[in-house]
Amino acid sequence: MLDLLKIEYKKIIPYTTFWVIFGLFFVFTPIVFYGAGQFKIEGLPIDFASMYKFPDVWNNITYIGSWFNLLIGMLMVILVCNEFSFKTFRQHVIDGQSKADFIVSKILLMTSFAFVSTAYLFLIGLLFGFISGGDGSFLADIKYLVIYFIQSLGYMSVGLIIAVLIRKSAMSIIAFICSILAESIIRALVPDFIDQYFPMKIISNLTPFPTPEGFMVQEMRNAVIPDALSLNTTLIVAVIYVFLFWGVSYFILTKKDIK
Repeated sequence: MLDLLKIEYKKIIPYTTFWVIFGLFFVFTPIVFYGAGQFKIEGLPIDFASMYKFPDVWNNITYIGSWFNLLIGMLMVILVCNEFSFKTFRQHVIDGQSKADFIVSKILLMTSFAFVSTAYLFLIGLLFGFISGGDGSFLADIKYLVIYFIQSLGYMSVGLIIAVLIRKSAMSIIAFICSILAESIIRALVPDFIDQYFPMKIISNLTPFPTPEGFMVQEMRNAVIPDALSLNTTLIVAVIYVFLFWGVSYFILTKKDIK
């Protein structure tokens, strides 16, 4: 498996788009996170600077980081489509690599992307947290990093299945974006108890809007969406979706030719 991952990185390291997208993530995540804490709203008892303190920092940094997961999902779309556009998938199959190996290699690549981005958020959270302090342990609420990891895998898995199905970068990116918009429209037409199980909503809800002490007024913190799924339930459903997307991607690949 390590050999498959090495092959993947040999293909993407010279690829400019890979560096641009991850560069945007690495540069703008701490900038946006820092900027978010500088807001002040006249007349409201909201201390945005408290978002840097332990343990609230973990929910807050993963929420900010989740904005960039769509970019990483689109990167996966591009990388997978390139396999078909540049005939590398066909060449790998001719050289003896199975279609299962292809999917496994993409899963390993996605996992490595998710690990790197999660580790980066961990370092940012530690930096801001230790500078700002806080009443809680720095390990409290660190579960949000695990949740972010799954969310990152979720968006990339959606990108994988779309790219394997369509195989053209431009059309796949459009389909990736439209899948989010189309789901929002469909969700508006179905009952809430069904709406909350749609895949893109499940994935996006993994990093809820942060509500640390002092960051939101009490009335907003006490607002509860009736019958909303718990975070643990959302996480379980998201993991099921990730494995389902991988399985469907493999199924689609086996039904298509290698051209």
